[in-house]
Amino acid sequence: MSNHTSDELSTRPHDEPGGIAIVGGGPAGLVAAIALARRGIATTVFERDAHPELAPRFNPDRSYTIDITGHGLRALRHIDATGYFDDRLLPFRGIQYAGQVVEDWPGPGWTGARGDILRALAAVVTDRHKDAVHVEYGCRVTEVDVLSGAVSYTPAGGGPVTRQFDLVVGADGAGSVVREAMERHVPGFTVARRSLPNHLTMIALDRLVDQLDETYLQALATRPFCVAGAIPGDDESDRPRWFCGIGTRRPLSFSSAAAARAYLQQHCPRVLDLASDAAVTAFAERTCYHIGQKLTCSRLDGGRALLLGDAAGPFPPIGQGVNAAMEAAVELDRCIGAAGLGAAALAGAAQRYTAAWKPELDAISWISEKMLFENRLHTLRANVTMRWGINPIGRAKSEDVPWSRVQADARRWGPLWW
Repeated sequence: MSNHTSDELSTRPHDEPGGIAIVGGGPAGLVAAIALARRGIATTVFERDAHPELAPRFNPDRSYTIDITGHGLRALRHIDATGYFDDRLLPFRGIQYAGQVVEDWPGPGWTGARGDILRALAAVVTDRHKDAVHVEYGCRVTEVDVLSGAVSYTPAGGGPVTRQFDLVVGADGAGSVVREAMERHVPGFTVARRSLPNHLTMIALDRLVDQLDETYLQALATRPFCVAGAIPGDDESDRPRWFCGIGTRRPLSFSSAAAARAYLQQHCPRVLDLASDAAVTAFAERTCYHIGQKLTCSRLDGGRALLLGDAAGPFPPIGQGVNAAMEAAVELDRCIGAAGLGAAALAGAAQRYTAAWKPELDAISWISEKMLFENRLHTLRANVTMRWGINPIGRAKSEDVPWSRVQADARRWGPLWW
């Protein structure tokens, strides 16, 4: 087992054995790399997609607006990146319904596409930490030996390579290669999977001028669950682009644009005021994605590996996925800071991370099950508890309230939240 000193690990060239690998350069992976770089710890990040500045900012079939609030704000403050988000995303002030503010967000917050978030974080790396964070873009990881820390990958334009690391951080999403390797090779590591009735179809709102305030998410209907949000335009002079996610219990499919228009007219007519005929036609042909996948790991570490973000446990969307992923990265940074460096210390840090973060991940996952699309009980409960001031989703956004506490408080109301 490696016994490197702190200085040896933090300054080792990126192509030497040992150190920390991060598989996945999404929000969780980049926040972790930046946080560790601020401690003087070098990392190698393996990302299959192109650099965010070269990749599309959003996928019109899937890109709903992401809001960064309390827990995400806390993570960005930890890595001193709020200014980069001010420059690249839109400010977020809360949620409106029928022109009225139904949820106010008083602190700093932002909205944008996933690509906007990645561009902001990549800029932090380039401006401040390019010597400590080495990102292999266009690189596909094919295999991970979580017991030895060996990562096999194919870099862009190169042949297969295998390198050994003291710690492998799996931040590679719901289909995580690292998690699959842990399932195969770590004794006692298990994964429970559930498929919940949550589906989402996107429609562009391309007739907007100033009908809606882009600093708010806009609730356009509750059954189906229709929420519109803005992302920055392609250039600074462009108006924001708007998208509406239509969340349903069952998958949507339409035989024609006329059938899609009839559905929207019946269930969410406001969308038709804001979407062109071309947008409705595209909506009729668009894939309806199942976003009800839920996955729970028995623990978040094993061997020389650990899991962050959706790799650790995807849950149905309630506006907290990216926020939770970035805060998980900050928790990992704190655990490594407390444990020290070298393979043995990093294994201890991974165990500390599981102990600290798994209860929070389990709590936010539990909360997400209470807010499924088109579930009458869930909608009624949300409306009633919002009026009583005990809606967990509102409190879950607070950077000062752990999700485990929100869950515990909700459960005190007995059958209302069981």
